[in-house]
Amino acid sequence: MQVSFDDAVIVRMLDEFPLATEDGLEDRDGLVPHHFAYRVEGDPFLAAQSETWREVYGPLQHYRFITGAGCLDVVANGVPRFAIITSDVR
Repeated sequence: MQVSFDDAVIVRMLDEFPLATEDGLEDRDGLVPHHFAYRVEGDPFLAAQSETWREVYGPLQHYRFITGAGCLDVVANGVPRFAIITSDVR
């Protein structure tokens, strides 16, 4: 699967352990088993970005993609596009 954004983005890649230490366990509301893409509200990652960058490119959304033990946080001023990538590997 390919996930892409059309415009300005800031990306952070990390495993889930640092993510678990960043906020409290009470902030896990909304996680759904077998889902990997989320729109996040109130997370410190978006607030930590440059105020000037947020003003120039806003309004911004924070998206989180969880894959196995990894996490990709994306701050973007657009919505993600998803595409299925086929492979000829047999």
